[in-house]
Amino acid sequence: MADSGTRTLLYCWVSNGFSVLVPKRRGTGYLKVPYGHHHIDGLTAAANAVGCDVVGLDGELAFESRELRGLYCARTGDARAIFIAKLMPLLERHYQMDSREVDAATFWQLHPLTE
Repeated sequence: MADSGTRTLLYCWVSNGFSVLVPKRRGTGYLKVPYGHHHIDGLTAAANAVGCDVVGLDGELAFESRELRGLYCARTGDARAIFIAKLMPLLERHYQMDSREVDAATFWQLHPLTE
């Protein structure tokens, strides 16, 4: 498995939407269940701020909404940048980590369920 080498949230437009890999606090790699069956205020607030649902039982925080599917299909544009500018600072504050965008190949290479 490749390792990013830092504690950085990695985000990518994948799976018809937007997903984030969350590093483990200890050790290397990323959380296999970054958002389980319990309420986490910071994650719920972040999802609400961008008008999405968030799930995270399968190795990534997956943000989902009808509008996001449209942004995913658009591939570029100001709306994507606005979405990232709203969401990622909230996640950075919640996790107390920086973030950066990665391409789909890197995302899937680092994804904890493809180890």
